[in-house]
Amino acid sequence: MKILVVSDTHGDLFNLREAMRIEAPFDMLIHLGDICHDEEEIRELAGPACTVAMVRGNCDYFCREPDTRDFTLGNHKVHMEHGHFLPASTASISYRAQELGADIMLSGHTHKPFLTECGGVTIANPGSLSKPRQSDGRPSYMVMEVDRDGEIKFMLRFI
Repeated sequence: MKILVVSDTHGDLFNLREAMRIEAPFDMLIHLGDICHDEEEIRELAGPACTVAMVRGNCDYFCREPDTRDFTLGNHKVHMEHGHFLPASTASISYRAQELGADIMLSGHTHKPFLTECGGVTIANPGSLSKPRQSDGRPSYMVMEVDRDGEIKFMLRFI
């Protein structure tokens, strides 16, 4: 199973379309918030055969998506949220994931890609496709691949 993970598009879907073109085909699209009223267009772009999971970000006023989502992928429990309510330290984020019973924490908000493991929890942030803040300024996203044994591989990608 191939999963496209994005965040912080802020109403600009140009690079999302490009990431979708590059990564096609994929089975699931995860958007970690700051969608800015593009929920339906994103679902249409993904297509009817693609599962789409989104959460509301701090810029998603009147958005009907939930603040968090929890689900199982392969052998892993995933917790996803935008990240504006998460603690600042990696250790604290890991502890929060453990409290929720998750071993993967997906979040956005910072506009900077991040991937690490702490306390048995994989913490992943795909950065931003429309407003990147890392020093090189390249739009970023992640791909997760779930293998036949239920293990997940994370890949950070840039446009």
